[in-house]
Amino acid sequence: MKTIKQLKVSTPSSNYSIYFGNDFINSFPLKKISNSKEIFFIFDSKLPDLSIRKVKSFIRKSKPSKFESFRFIANEKNKSLETSQKIIEKLIDLKFSRDSLIVSFGGGITTDLAGFVASVYLRGIEVMHIPTTLLAQVDASVGGKTGVNSKKFKNMIGAFKQPEAVLIDTYFLKSLSKRHLAAGYSEIIKHALIEDKDLLSKLDNFDQNIQKKGNITELSNLIRTSTKIKANIVGQDEREKSVRAYLNFGHTFAHAIESVQSFKGLNHGEAVGVGMVCAAKLSLLLGKINSQEFDKIKSLIKKFNLPTKLPTNCEPARILKAMQSDKKSKDTTLRFIILDGIGKAKIVENVDREKILNSLKI
Repeated sequence: MKTIKQLKVSTPSSNYSIYFGNDFINSFPLKKISNSKEIFFIFDSKLPDLSIRKVKSFIRKSKPSKFESFRFIANEKNKSLETSQKIIEKLIDLKFSRDSLIVSFGGGITTDLAGFVASVYLRGIEVMHIPTTLLAQVDASVGGKTGVNSKKFKNMIGAFKQPEAVLIDTYFLKSLSKRHLAAGYSEIIKHALIEDKDLLSKLDNFDQNIQKKGNITELSNLIRTSTKIKANIVGQDEREKSVRAYLNFGHTFAHAIESVQSFKGLNHGEAVGVGMVCAAKLSLLLGKINSQEFDKIKSLIKKFNLPTKLPTNCEPARILKAMQSDKKSKDTTLRFIILDGIGKAKIVENVDREKILNSLKI
């Protein structure tokens, strides 16, 4: 019997569980999550065939009366209203009812897209996520934020939609490239910086070679700890009225970098890595951390193979302009999440323009 651990998430709108394990999908009963007999499977076509077959087998074991799927190339261009409409039209043509369940299988783009479709089809149907990237396992699949990109900006169109469950199976991480693993570590580092000094110490000592015996178990523990931090914050503030904003540490910078690069340069995790260095620099400029703490943060981000400098096509003035168009700016005021010491986050507004520009000089 596979070892499966469980974390219960409680939010004002719903309660659900996150399940953790290694290669447990085929032994997990889908009926434990949903009684729906109509299942629509949305998955990233770039995933290994063996992994796709494994999840299809898992779904078929529940003996659904209707089982259809939609495959797409998961990239920022396809994370769009156009792709959402294609899925919705297929759901309509196949007569999926309000008692349907969408199962998403892929990284953060897939979970965001599937969650968004589930939130709007027939005014809301069930969704569950099987995230396949480290980034999605510790971030995108948890918390109920869904969304697609506008033509110019990331995640401008979306809704809050909590899943019925999240199945985090570390088996799927073994096919990831080092670059995509690094992208996921960025969010674990973020959770440590805003909430948990002990997790930061564990990251300091962590061996990233997940093929090495025992390391996948250690990584599982990091994932569980990181996910618990996010789940606790979401439980306090589901719709980002207060403390949930802390989860945007580094993201105001990161989203601007992605926009300036038209989503064709750094991936999201890499952009968050650079964004956290900028946010830490802003924390330093505002006197909230010292230079030794800043250097420690930058070194940790670098240790996990994440970039720590702005791309050459991202001049500070262009980044600032993109930030001013970001949905997280309040009225015309930019809002930043900074560190009030390592392990504690703080929201600041009305930051001097020169300090913002200097924070981008890293």
